[in-house]
Amino acid sequence: MELVNPYFITPSTDFEYSNERKDTVLLPYTELKSLPTVRVDSYLNILKEKENSILFEEYLKKNYRVVPIVRVSAFTPKPDYPTRVLLEMTSRCNQNCIMCPRQQLKREKKDMEPSLFKKCVDELDNKVIDGLWIYNIGESLLHPNFPELLDYVSSKQHLGPIWSSSNGKELSEHFSRMIIESEMTFMNMSVNAMTSDTYNKISPDSDWNNMVSNFDTFIKIKRCSKKRRPFTRVQVIDQECARHEVDLFISRYAGWADIVATNTLEAFSRDVATNLDYAQKRERPAKKSCRRVKRQDLLIFSNGETTFCDTDFNGTFSMGNVNSNTIFELWNSEFRRNIIELNKTGRLNEVELCRNCLDFDL
Repeated sequence: MELVNPYFITPSTDFEYSNERKDTVLLPYTELKSLPTVRVDSYLNILKEKENSILFEEYLKKNYRVVPIVRVSAFTPKPDYPTRVLLEMTSRCNQNCIMCPRQQLKREKKDMEPSLFKKCVDELDNKVIDGLWIYNIGESLLHPNFPELLDYVSSKQHLGPIWSSSNGKELSEHFSRMIIESEMTFMNMSVNAMTSDTYNKISPDSDWNNMVSNFDTFIKIKRCSKKRRPFTRVQVIDQECARHEVDLFISRYAGWADIVATNTLEAFSRDVATNLDYAQKRERPAKKSCRRVKRQDLLIFSNGETTFCDTDFNGTFSMGNVNSNTIFELWNSEFRRNIIELNKTGRLNEVELCRNCLDFDL
């Protein structure tokens, strides 16, 4: 779930954080989850639909500090090309969080070659896509060529919203200013806990105070810049060890960060044992129809291997490698066409990875 300050949705041209509303009402998490969502586009502009506008006006009258949103893209998917792409800058990370599939990562931990990264970005920009995530299972700031690659992505025009993410450990003021001055659309920040004790359970041997300080510095610099983007998005994972801190998290960041998010805990095809119990309790549709397949997601790992689902974090069902093929060629392979057909006919259980999946509806 994503929560946004209503003032931040389609602000006036003279937008300034100093103009924010006072004496707002902050609902508890349980109530926020039950509210109807405001429909916005990929850049947080409200969709001009009658019922949607009425709902938004009601929230404004009630002076809610944050309201739930759902982002709706106007992009028309192409059957012969991916719509959203996760381009893994590196598979290395400086933390070992308990809910992360890195616990079971078998492929090599490496940085993507800059030339391969640029090759992929060039093709994606030429074909036009609806979103590029320059991260996946690693901490992108660890890539030795991060500044160069950030500049390269920023020079393109047809990648849709561009996302970056960090766990905060290496997010220095230098990197913060670099990202804020770039063409990044969203900066995702994994807070994960509101106390050092809980944080150390989730990310052992990590520095909670350093993380909080670095994220606050980023948000402060961004607010002072008077730029609307990149949108600052802070998140926690809705998991048992941190659930009691969600209301504190929302209270702390609502109105400070642009977006406050609570993400569903994933089981990654049952490969992350610590996540399994919670994932099994979630309600899900009876028919197994994968939303990731429908969204036309493509993941490109740091070694160039490709897959259609982030559950396949080890690349077990690789569609091929972008070192030797174009993205277009891999996307139109017989393997992917077979996956599409199985999904349409409700036969994904014929695929071993999909048979074990509990996250097909996310």
